Amino acid sequence: MPVAITVLYPQTSDATFDLDYYLSSHMPFVQEKFGPHGMTGYRVAKLVGTATGDESPHSVCCTLEFGSVEEFQNALKAEAGPVLGDVKNFSNKDPVLLVGDVVGSGP
Repeated sequence: MPVAITVLYPQTSDATFDLDYYLSSHMPFVQEKFGPHGMTGYRVAKLVGTATGDESPHSVCCTLEFGSVEEFQNALKAEAGPVLGDVKNFSNKDPVLLVGDVVGSGP
């Protein structure tokens, strides 16, 4: 079953995040490292708020797509060190990772 890995970066008063580095360097690096282990793609959203107009507790949301949870686990086992080690180059906060089974999609 396909899985979606949601990666959230906290937005706090002391948080820093370099979106240019993230898009131009980190995400291609993630694709290079995780791609051979089954990552089929990713999407990045710069969060601008909540549906009620409040400030978002996160600044960026990235969704990684894998064919199965086992593929994701294998990618982490093989490449978590270098991928997570790169976080310090664009953020001073650790990401929150959530794993979800894809149970529906649309056009």
